[in-house]
Amino acid sequence: VNPRGELVVPDYYSQLVLDGRVFNASNAVQETAANLNETARGADNINPVLLLDVPSGTTVMPLEIILATSGTGTAEDLTVTINTDDATRWSSGGAAITALNMHKNDPVTTTCTFYAGTTQIVATANTDDDTIYAARVDATQIATPTRPFLEWSARQFVAPVLYGPASLLVFITSTTDDHTFFFSVKWFEMSSLVAT
Repeated sequence: VNPRGELVVPDYYSQLVLDGRVFNASNAVQETAANLNETARGADNINPVLLLDVPSGTTVMPLEIILATSGTGTAEDLTVTINTDDATRWSSGGAAITALNMHKNDPVTTTCTFYAGTTQIVATANTDDDTIYAARVDATQIATPTRPFLEWSARQFVAPVLYGPASLLVFITSTTDDHTFFFSVKWFEMSSLVAT
């Protein structure tokens, strides 16, 4: 019921934000694009460029992943995949990013950890071979970007439920690793005690 006494049915994802359960991880310095890509994924997929670890006792549903190139770097094709796993994967490296609540009253803080590969992330070997999204990006989009080259959304694709311990990993690979990106990764988070 809104302040005028009208019954309103909110959009599901908007309600999650209103409940204070949606978090966003983005560039550590918002005006600075991050050098993220790798020349290879590494044996057993150990070199993601973005990594969300979900601890035991927490359940996460990814809502949106946006990647936009700054236009710097070699004009060449890039390959991007989004993967999930049923274990936390971070081992070393990367930069820890503080995820912010999308409800700016900050009713709760995240229990998850998020890393960006501004220095190489080293993850443990994958336990699941689970790719939920894959794309190849043409070199012209890198040289003259007109829009984000990756826009994954739970409104368009089937979203996984990551029942911790679990992880969400983004890989970007190309022949050279001189590309820089702006990114935004949003997820819904709740206690596993209420996730059924």
